[in-house]
Amino acid sequence: MAETAERLIRFSRLATPEADRMLRESPSLLDRVVSALESGVDLPLMIKPEDIERCGLDDNIIKRKEGSPPPARKEAIRLPERKNEKVKPEDMAPISDSISNLMKRRRETELDTPGLKSGSRALAREFDADLRIVRDPSSSMGSQGKIEDFRKLFLSRYRKLRSILLEQHGDLSPVENISDLRGSEEAARFVGIVDSARTTKNGHIMLELEDPTGRIKVLISKNRRELQSIKVVEDEVIGVTGKFRSGSGRGGSIVFADSILKVDVPSHHRRRISPDKGLLAAFTSDIHIGSRMFLEKEWKRMIRWFKGEEAASLKAEDGLRVKYLVVAGDLVDGIGIYPDQDRDLIHKDITKQYEALAESLSLVPDHIEIILIPGNHDAVRLAEPQPPLPEEFRELFTNPGIHFLSNPTTFDISGVRVAAYHGKSIDDMVTLFKDVTYERPIQGMKEMLRSRHFGPTYGMRNQLAPEEDDMLVIEDVPDIFVSGHVHRFEMDTYKGIQLIEGSTWQSQTPFQKMMNLKPQPAKMGVVELSLPNTMYAWEIT
Repeated sequence: MAETAERLIRFSRLATPEADRMLRESPSLLDRVVSALESGVDLPLMIKPEDIERCGLDDNIIKRKEGSPPPARKEAIRLPERKNEKVKPEDMAPISDSISNLMKRRRETELDTPGLKSGSRALAREFDADLRIVRDPSSSMGSQGKIEDFRKLFLSRYRKLRSILLEQHGDLSPVENISDLRGSEEAARFVGIVDSARTTKNGHIMLELEDPTGRIKVLISKNRRELQSIKVVEDEVIGVTGKFRSGSGRGGSIVFADSILKVDVPSHHRRRISPDKGLLAAFTSDIHIGSRMFLEKEWKRMIRWFKGEEAASLKAEDGLRVKYLVVAGDLVDGIGIYPDQDRDLIHKDITKQYEALAESLSLVPDHIEIILIPGNHDAVRLAEPQPPLPEEFRELFTNPGIHFLSNPTTFDISGVRVAAYHGKSIDDMVTLFKDVTYERPIQGMKEMLRSRHFGPTYGMRNQLAPEEDDMLVIEDVPDIFVSGHVHRFEMDTYKGIQLIEGSTWQSQTPFQKMMNLKPQPAKMGVVELSLPNTMYAWEIT
């Protein structure tokens, strides 16, 4: 079982007991499953026997004899490993030519800026950039994909969120370990990670919580409506106070809840104020360059606004105040992301997609700092946290102030704290929370803040890497939280935190139309960094 699990965990997959038994009894079948995953076959996170049979691994998808080498990976789904060989000058020529062309276009663009020629002055150019990384997971990534890493991941989550809970809720003091709970007149107080949550036939909610010392059942009575209204999901860390009743046998001990305490953010967060008067930051997401549905005309109008050449919903001169542009993932459309995607692509080579992105961003004025994180369409691992773009793509970009960060990441811009997360966990939240929908994804952002975690639940559609340190915990309360993924645009505040769902630069694809997903493209959230509670919607008018 250990060998099967270790080989599957490399692809963030596990097998049910029945499927595991099949794979252990037939090593050649396990080889075929691994080969299928390497070649890009989309198997579920928890592989079942019917998944193996449905995929037709023996004949249909992987047609090869046992003992032959595994098939080559699909280009651009995973990057090929570098070989220890010298690079020939002629191999570098296309990239060198591309960079030379980008630099030439940048020089021409900087010399030909009508907005500046007419007497307008770029306020943003008068201020030095001030970008400080608060928390970026890239330096701590390095999971071996072993089962022990999963245990360390959840132990890290428990310890971090327990610390926040104890800091926030005095009602939990003195806190106890689950194994130390005893019946007494004093209320039991403890913190646990939710292993399961269900509604009994009598209408009560039954939770099962665990900590490093043990497990306990917690009953929320149907008569405690204020507690039943608190939505609790699996893998969330919560605090509980209540009456402990010891027991043995099948029923075991139980706690009757008097309070359920969630981490959340402070009741009213006070946003940091930038000392740099007049500067703006623009927030968007999901560019999807490489797609036939990329909105190039609208993108260029945004560039002209940055240069002070053209007004939109905001004045042309406001574009000259933008110091930072933050893009929350899905920079290119990628390859092999959804069925029949190749029909929707202009560039079917991932390098050409990033070259096109580099060319588009080269038109952004050089006084604007560009901050990019990846998403599920980009050429990085799918499991979160995701590392920054690989060096072979980063070297294509010529902007002097461009920054490639992880997903998620937290940073300060001119003294204002920003959390940027692509938002793939929304795919799980729409099934867990009634008020979270693809039309109102910003409600999902609020749930992330309430649980202080970018991906609160494990094992659903969003893949989480088993790193020793859970880097998706929201340890630092942001002033601004930007996300994307679902191609909708919305702005809101939650307890003083400014929320921006970052739109897209891609019109509706045939796949989205089939799924009834309706994008709201070509929009940005714009924030005045030196003034609290100011957000503007940028859109073409």
